[in-house]
Amino acid sequence: MASSPRELVKVVSRYFLGNTSIIEIAVATLMAGGHLLLLGPVGGGKTTLAKALARAVGGSFARVQMTNETLPSDILGYGVYVQGEIRIVKGPIFNNVVLIDEINRGPPRTLSALIEPMQERTVTIEGATLRLPTPHMVVATMNVTEIATGATAPLPLALLDRFTASLHVNYVDPAREKEVVKMADYLDQLDGKPQATTPLTFDMGKVYVADDVLDYIIKLVDAVRRDGRVAVPLSTRAPIALYRLARAIAVLDGRDYVIPDDVKKAAVPALAHRIITKPEYSDVEPVRIVEDALREVEPPTRI
Repeated sequence: MASSPRELVKVVSRYFLGNTSIIEIAVATLMAGGHLLLLGPVGGGKTTLAKALARAVGGSFARVQMTNETLPSDILGYGVYVQGEIRIVKGPIFNNVVLIDEINRGPPRTLSALIEPMQERTVTIEGATLRLPTPHMVVATMNVTEIATGATAPLPLALLDRFTASLHVNYVDPAREKEVVKMADYLDQLDGKPQATTPLTFDMGKVYVADDVLDYIIKLVDAVRRDGRVAVPLSTRAPIALYRLARAIAVLDGRDYVIPDDVKKAAVPALAHRIITKPEYSDVEPVRIVEDALREVEPPTRI
């Protein structure tokens, strides 16, 4: 188990041999108290990254393999009658880190059931509202190839909006593929179970964000909203996610204040997955829209 933000990055990098910036955003999302959506083709290392993150942070871990037959009770839990009383059997969602593999395969009813725990940090079973542990993070993987070919439907926007950040995890660079092959047996033993029962916690409330930097965040989100290629305006969760992720990136870099570069680094992970393009712009990647907004909006020069 890691003992600091930078140590978290080092621990995860022992198992995930992809881009270091991907690991940093994943760790920053955890520090920000958010949820992470991992996008990419099958076999790209999404599940390995999620397991490594869970192992590094400590606490409890559970994995759910989503299918078109997965029920809400398979994730949240259920109530059973015992001698005339209802007893709650908690589901895997009641763990510190919950990996939901191939979330795009889930049926609509089950996907909808994830909104309460991801937003409110509570679960309602048989009329009883139960608090989730702290910290609590959902790490979901999604096979974009299946969605592109029509094998599965895209996730509903209401659920996408609950993810603080998203990351594209592509195949490892050919130069490092040899290392992955050599580590195959070692990686197969990675079960995601943390090395310590007490998870790391982070206090982002003490990170200073100047008004000019906050204005920069708002202007970036507004630029995306005004983009003529965007079909649905971003909700207020977008600037909140960008704000929280930028603070975590600042701490990861050893600072207690946010600079514009932190916002720039957080912009694509925090905003891209929330963008729905108009049908006539279906060939435009959301990442490009965020990058255009970054070029359009001038960052503050003094904070």
